[in-house]
Amino acid sequence: MKVGYMATLKVADGKQADFEAAFAEMQKAVAADEPGTLQYDLLQDEADPTTYRVFEIYESEDARKVHGKSAAFGAAAAPLGGGVMTAAPDVVPVKFIS
Repeated sequence: MKVGYMATLKVADGKQADFEAAFAEMQKAVAADEPGTLQYDLLQDEADPTTYRVFEIYESEDARKVHGKSAAFGAAAAPLGGGVMTAAPDVVPVKFIS
């Protein structure tokens, strides 16, 4: 059964391009190493350009547990620890309606 998550990420003002570049690399790692990830999309809040959301869909909860565990994902995510993000991601499960 598919599972979905919505993550909200806060980025330091002026660091948006750095964040977007690192996230693009994370998306490549997900595509290469996580066959159970069906969707991993980055969205930016129109009212607050320092707020991003990630819409994640996995084919199962087991596929979700694999997410982010590859070495390539870790390497791609490493630049986010250098003051790019202002807080840990807020990740919530979402329910599919239609």
